[in-house]
Amino acid sequence: MVAGLILTSCLILGIAIIGLSMNTQNQAIVLPAEVALPGMQGQFESLTLNTDLPKSPSSIQVYSIKSIDMIQDGNGDVSMTIRKSIPSASKAPALAEKSLEKYGGLPKDAQLVDALPRYQYKYNLTTNSVEEKYPWQTQVRYIQILDGFPVIGATINLGLGENGEITSLVKAWPTYESRKEVKIISAEKAYEKLKVRDTTEKLQGNLPEGSKVTEVKLGYRLFDAWNSDAKDAYLKPVWIFSVTSPLDPEPFPIMVDATA
Repeated sequence: MVAGLILTSCLILGIAIIGLSMNTQNQAIVLPAEVALPGMQGQFESLTLNTDLPKSPSSIQVYSIKSIDMIQDGNGDVSMTIRKSIPSASKAPALAEKSLEKYGGLPKDAQLVDALPRYQYKYNLTTNSVEEKYPWQTQVRYIQILDGFPVIGATINLGLGENGEITSLVKAWPTYESRKEVKIISAEKAYEKLKVRDTTEKLQGNLPEGSKVTEVKLGYRLFDAWNSDAKDAYLKPVWIFSVTSPLDPEPFPIMVDATA
């Protein structure tokens, strides 16, 4: 008898929250949580810069949070169901926008990150190969844009079933009030902090040999959105380093506090 195993895609939550590209075969929507974004401790010596560092403004506006629209919806049994078909990547955004109407609609400051069909796999443990794949749900992700910068942690992350219905939904969407000007460090200084592991989250594991920084951008990080009913949530400017490795060409983010 051939040994087999059904494997379900799993979410690397930090990347999903960030809203950067994810591998289409090994990640998908699950639970929201205020967890540390994935990162690495050790082996930073192998990290190389494979892009130009952007010019840096001397300061940035930082906003106080007025409220956060937080939603966690979906039935676990329903969301994990294997389906006959799922929406294509091209049709999913329009279906998602329509399905979000019952939750107040798609915010005007939302930007589509991606729409990716997800599958469950039958894996042969003897041959170490995938024998079959089963339609699961199409994942659609949005990120909030504030003054032209991405807000890491401000996200809509949903799954769509075969008829475009929402099977799972995670939403954390802030509104803002007062603001102040905050001085920030340059991208060069942020890169020096990255090389000595001075990152916003403590990172677990090791960076594989050959890992590269492929993009550097300025943005915000939303902290403590899921703690204390978001009463203690706050925004901080960050430099976002997108890193790829030989093990996975899809980028994952490592962030450095941009505050001077």
